[in-house]
Amino acid sequence: MVGNNIEKMINAVIIEDELCFREMIQILLGDYFPDIKVVAQAESVDEAIQAIEEQKPDLVFLDIEIKGGNCFHVLQKLKNRDFKLIFITAYNEFAIQAIKFSAIDYILKPINEFEFKAGVEKALQEIDRNEKPSPLDNLLASRDGKRNKKLVLRTTQSIHVLNIDEIIRCEADNAYTTFFLDSGEKIMVSKGLCNYNELLLGNGFVSPHQSHLVNLNYIKKIDKSDGGFIILKDNTQIPISVRRKQDVLNILNKL
Repeated sequence: MVGNNIEKMINAVIIEDELCFREMIQILLGDYFPDIKVVAQAESVDEAIQAIEEQKPDLVFLDIEIKGGNCFHVLQKLKNRDFKLIFITAYNEFAIQAIKFSAIDYILKPINEFEFKAGVEKALQEIDRNEKPSPLDNLLASRDGKRNKKLVLRTTQSIHVLNIDEIIRCEADNAYTTFFLDSGEKIMVSKGLCNYNELLLGNGFVSPHQSHLVNLNYIKKIDKSDGGFIILKDNTQIPISVRRKQDVLNILNKL
């Protein structure tokens, strides 16, 4: 087991609002990582902050959505984030892209014991090496500073430098992508939409359909008729595919 050479017991806090998952994490830790001691559990934002500040854990298992808010509400209020973090989350495309962008580990629900074991082993290796938890700061900075992020678009005639929050939506047409800006300008580039998925989905966009990315700030409502449409503030209708409908609704419900 990775971590056998750790001289001290590793203290962990589990933050998860579903009892079955808290119990599962504790069982898996007991089976595979006897050097890890669960010193506290929490199911809400306030409880999580109190547990982390009081226990000063080496490792935190944190669900994306918990009672009273989400993971960002916890992380932003902590005075000291000197611990390794593993997110526990149901599938959420936006959340996962944001986490991957900051190189922080996550484990998907339902929890797979092999993925869980691999994620914890990686965290223990970083604890062994005494690596600083800078990805936490990167994650919060990328979330809080997303309005300052830039995107460079190259066409045959121009190079456009955009603030991400200027983009209302993107639409794919085979190997081309058209960007629709809040100024009314349209920019077409000779790259597929897939080239922009990771950056935009990690910075306030949702993908209701394989041919569309939409800025959450410009959504007015969801029309549930005929399979479902996103209605933007300019009354543009964006189709929602059957496969992605629940993911879109989940993201909007969490805003």
